[in-house]
Amino acid sequence: MQYCHSPMEEKISLPQKYSVFHIVDALVPSFLALAPLCLLSIRGWTNIFFFLLLLCSFIQLARTPSSFSLQGEGRTARWIMAAMASPLLAVIAAQLLRGQLQLTLMDGPSRPFLAIVLFIYLLHTPIDFVRLLEWCIPFSLLILACFLWVHPYGFINIETERFGTTAIDPLTLGQYATLFGLICLFTFNIYGKDNTILKILKITGIAISIWISIGTGSRSGWVALPVLLILWLLVIHRAHNSKKLFLTLFGFIIFGIATYQFIPTVHDRISSVRSEYTAYISGGKLDTSTGLRISLARVAGTLFLEHPFAGYGDMHYPALSNISAISPFYTAQLEDTFVRAGVHNEILQNALRSGIFGIFSGILMFAVPGIVFFRGSYSIAPQKRAAGLVGLCYIVAVFCFSLSTETFNLKYTVSFYALMVSALAAQVLRPQPV
Repeated sequence: MQYCHSPMEEKISLPQKYSVFHIVDALVPSFLALAPLCLLSIRGWTNIFFFLLLLCSFIQLARTPSSFSLQGEGRTARWIMAAMASPLLAVIAAQLLRGQLQLTLMDGPSRPFLAIVLFIYLLHTPIDFVRLLEWCIPFSLLILACFLWVHPYGFINIETERFGTTAIDPLTLGQYATLFGLICLFTFNIYGKDNTILKILKITGIAISIWISIGTGSRSGWVALPVLLILWLLVIHRAHNSKKLFLTLFGFIIFGIATYQFIPTVHDRISSVRSEYTAYISGGKLDTSTGLRISLARVAGTLFLEHPFAGYGDMHYPALSNISAISPFYTAQLEDTFVRAGVHNEILQNALRSGIFGIFSGILMFAVPGIVFFRGSYSIAPQKRAAGLVGLCYIVAVFCFSLSTETFNLKYTVSFYALMVSALAAQVLRPQPV
C-alpha cells in the first residue's frame, strides 16, 4: 500500500529529502498500525505508540506551524477539537469551583486534548487508517488468542474462571474483544472484494472475538452486539433488497437464541440479570451485580443533585450511610463498590467527578464524533465512507459499553479513544485531492 506525501514535504529541498521530518512522516503509518496490535495483550503497549504519535505530530508542528491551519471542513474539525478538549476543561472548571487544583486528575483527560495535534497533523497527511485497521485488528485478536491459550485467566482471574490478561480485566477484555470482532465485520469487503488472505483473517478474528467474549462473561460487551448488528445491516447493507436484509436479521436472531440455549455461560449470565432485577425491585437481595448497578445509578443521581456544578473529583465523597435518601437501599457492599469502582456508568461518573461540566463533556465525546462518522458513512469517497463506517462502529460500541461501566477511566482506553477519533475523524474530514 502506498501513501501520498503530505503537503509539507513539498517544501523540502532534494538534499533534505531524508531529513528527520521525512523520517517522521514515514514512521507515522507504522505507529498507527502498531498502536492497536497488542492493546489487549501487553500492558502499556498502546500508550507507548500513542505518545510516539504525539511526538511525531509535535515535531512536524514545530517545523511548519503555518501548514497546520484547518482545511476542508474547518467548522466540523473545530467541533472534534472541542469534544477532545472537553474532558480536560471539565475537570479544570470543576476543580476551580471546588477551590483545588490536582494535576493527578488531569492525566487521563489530558490525552484527548493532546491528541488534537495528532488530529490536525493527520488532516494534512493522507494516511488511510482503515486500511491499516482491517489488517492489524484481526492480527491483534490472533495475538490475544495466543496469550489466552497459554494463560486463559491472566494469572489474576483464576478464581473467577473468566478470561483476562495481565494487561486487562475480564470486563474490559470482553468489551474490546467484541469491539474488535465487530470492526472485522464492518470492514469486510469495505473497499470492494477482499483478497482471500484478508477474508480468512477477518473471519478468524470474528470467531476469536466470539470465543473470548463468551469466555469473559462480560455482559456489558454483549449489550452492544444487537445494536451494532442492526447498525451493520442498516448502514453497510442499506442498498440491498429488503428480503436479503430480513433473512440476514433472521439468521442473527436464530444464532442468538441458539447461543443462549446451548452455551451455559451465556445462558446463566443473561438469566441472572432477570432474576437479579426481579429480586431488587421486590425488595429482596440488593447486593447482586444488577442490583448494585441500579443502586449506584441512584447514588449518582442523589450526590449530583447535592453538588451539580463543582462535583467531587475522584474522592471526597460523603459517607453514603449518612444520606437519608440512600438509606432505604444502602448496604456496606454498595459503599465499598462505590468507593473502589465508581458508579459503572461513564456519564454518571463524569457528573460526580466534574458536575454539569462532566455531563456536557461526556455528551460531546460521544455525540460529536458520532455525528461526524454518521455523515462520513454516506460519503461517495471510498476512504471517507470507510472511516465513517468504522468510526460509527467504534463510537456506538463504546457508548453501549459506557451504560454499564466507566469506559474512559483507564489510561489505555482513553488513549485508544483519542487515537481512534483523531485518525478516523481526520480521514473523514480530510480534503480530497483535486
